Amino acid sequence: MVRVLSRPIKIAGLLALVVIAGCVVLLMVEWPFKREMIVEALQEKFSSTVELKAFHETYFPPGCVAEGVSFSRNRDQGARPIATIEKLSIQGAYWEFFSRPSRVRRVTIEGLRMFVSPQTERGGDMPRAAGGKQSAVIIDQIVADGAVVEFASDKPGAEPVKFEIHQLTLQSVADDRPMSFHAALLNPKPPGEIRTDGEFGPLQAQNLGQTALSGSYEFQNADLSVFHGIAGTLSSSGKFKGILQHIEIEGTTDTPDFQITRSHHAVDLKTKFQGIVNGLDGEVSLPSVEAQFNRTSLVSRVDVANKEASGGKTISVDAAEQQGRIQDWLELLAHADRPALNGTMNFKAQVTVPPGKGSLIERVKLLGDFGIADASLAQPASQKKIDNLSQVGQGEKENDDPAGVVEDLKGHVALDRTVATFADLSFSVPGAQAHVHGTYGLLTQHIDLHGSLQLENKLSKGEKGMKSVLIKSLEPFLKKKKAGEIVPIRIGGTFKHPSYGLDVVP
Repeated sequence: MVRVLSRPIKIAGLLALVVIAGCVVLLMVEWPFKREMIVEALQEKFSSTVELKAFHETYFPPGCVAEGVSFSRNRDQGARPIATIEKLSIQGAYWEFFSRPSRVRRVTIEGLRMFVSPQTERGGDMPRAAGGKQSAVIIDQIVADGAVVEFASDKPGAEPVKFEIHQLTLQSVADDRPMSFHAALLNPKPPGEIRTDGEFGPLQAQNLGQTALSGSYEFQNADLSVFHGIAGTLSSSGKFKGILQHIEIEGTTDTPDFQITRSHHAVDLKTKFQGIVNGLDGEVSLPSVEAQFNRTSLVSRVDVANKEASGGKTISVDAAEQQGRIQDWLELLAHADRPALNGTMNFKAQVTVPPGKGSLIERVKLLGDFGIADASLAQPASQKKIDNLSQVGQGEKENDDPAGVVEDLKGHVALDRTVATFADLSFSVPGAQAHVHGTYGLLTQHIDLHGSLQLENKLSKGEKGMKSVLIKSLEPFLKKKKAGEIVPIRIGGTFKHPSYGLDVVP
């Protein structure tokens, strides 16, 4: 009986050995993790010259490990590598060797560094997908935690900009389908944490800008103080979809402690936005941006585009305030602890911020029209001067406790190099109306305005004693109309301590 059974067992064992030997021979022929095959696949995929310092195959599980991987352009092998990898690990499964399409279970990339030069950003040296036939390989997962992407500056001596990617995971990576991604990275400027999830692809190698993508993001604890002239901690969230050269975005931002650093007054600034981003050149168009702080809200259009021959991007803003208060703006912009003026405000403005050195306030240019209704000066001494002016204009006597008088201001302003130039600036109080022009320095707060004041009554009617005599002596120099007198005036001093007077040249 034993002998009867031993022969089939021996035959079965022999057959098993033959099968195993055949599989071994087949695997040796079809083994996908040979050094030359990995190098060839990487070179074909990224159109680059690939070099490995060390390589060894693994069998349990099947795969390979490459160390000291470098990518360089074929035409310039002596130049600095455009990407390096400290360790590249590829892991497969025996039962998937003969599946179609072929599958790789996991690729782990350690110590990835990419170096992007200004020539790269304009379409030069960079590892990119080749335009040949699609690969028949599906990679279930790629993990590249700790990657760094370094953008070199074209300015001599300038430090490179580095994106540190703490987490990067890609799922279901193949040429013929979109891959899902998760990334967590440190944004260099303003510094803050970005987390994003979504889908990317399939990659359009012949026309990269047509590659589809979609997803959502969160941007936390962004420190705005790296931008000269402003400060605050920004948080933002939103979603995006489209193709790489035309990404539709929408989201919100919240900066509870936003401030212009020269004023040191923090406000809670919130925005909602919608727009388009070009992922190839970084240009941005936001046709709808809604902003609100305190009780002021405005709607604007924002564009960030390359308009300068020297490079760099110009920010353009078309803004309209639909509901606001001048005291909110003064709290944001002025250094004084208490806003010097109160009142409802509306404006339309075109703002341009070209690239270059200097703070934001030094580079900004503005053209706009504004109006302030129901205005009053917050400082009692300044308001008293305006109130008494109104009383005199109406022919009343000046007193020490005048009733509050409302001012209406409107005009056109042009801002350039921190100096605001006003044209057709007018304000009115009961009994008097002024038309002035001149300048105001945002940094110096110096006022230099000249113009005319029209009164309803004789200027001397509201005065008495020696003051009346002196003013009467000026009347021959003043233009007269039926409604009263037109008096040349000047406004000087500073915004905090303005001065008012006659502007008569003998």
